[in-house]
This record gives sequence, structure tokens and C-alpha cells, in this order.
Amino acid sequence: MNRLKTTFALLTVLTAGFAPSMQADERNKETRLTISQPLQVQDTLLTPGQYVFELIGPGVVSIYNVDRNRSEGLVVGWHAYRVNGDDKKLFEVSQSQGDRPATLKTWFYPGDNSGLQFSTKTPGSEPATEAKFKNKAQATDAGDGASSNP
Repeated sequence: MNRLKTTFALLTVLTAGFAPSMQADERNKETRLTISQPLQVQDTLLTPGQYVFELIGPGVVSIYNVDRNRSEGLVVGWHAYRVNGDDKKLFEVSQSQGDRPATLKTWFYPGDNSGLQFSTKTPGSEPATEAKFKNKAQATDAGDGASSNP
């Protein structure tokens, strides 16, 4: 009987010790966001509604609908730092301009000094560029029996 009590007490202590590491919110930084206007997150346009942001790898964020049954997008950010980790501001969003929606700039988990910064360039915001190559030598596929000139 004493052996059973000792085993149970040991399991209780071990479970209590591992409890903080089993919290999903701390590990994957799950954060819920409700928006009332469209929001651009890199190449992902979110319509008004509720969303879940989840860190799935270093700098990689998956965005789901609130029911978590549909992925809204996968975005990559880079390291951001803030001095005051107690700041309640979790998301920094730029103002919408004309017909362009607001864009997500940064995301911090509550209490963390480290977070993620996202590109605020929206698709089509930069003019297309053409690559120009100098044609020093004419090269063709060797399978055609042709050769290239240096």
C-alpha cells in the first residue's frame, strides 16, 4: 500500500512539474485577433472576422479561421524586439491608404520582448522589373548537335 502511495505521489509531482511546458499557448504563441476591416498580412488578405495566429516554426506563422478548420495563410516574418514586454499592444497595424487595406507590421505575444515583423509590401505595390542579360555567347542545347561559342 505504501508503494502505491509513493508511486502516486511521484506521478503527481512529475505531472505538476511538466504542466507549464504542456501549455500550448506558450509554446506556439497562439493569439486570437478580431478585425472589423480587411487586413493584409504579406500575401494574405484577411476579411473582417476572427482569426488565430500560431507560431509553427522559427519565424513561420500559420493563420487560421477562428474555428481552426481552415488555413487562411502561411507567412514568414523576421525577428522584432520591443523594450517593454509588458506592453499590451500585441499587433502593430499600418493605416489603410485609399483602396489598399491596412497591413500587419508586427506581432508580439503578451509579455514577450521578442516578436515578429512582417513585410508591409502588398502584392502589386512594386513595379515589375525586367532582367536584362548581356549576350556574350550564343548557347544552344547540346542535344541538338550545336555548340556554344565562348
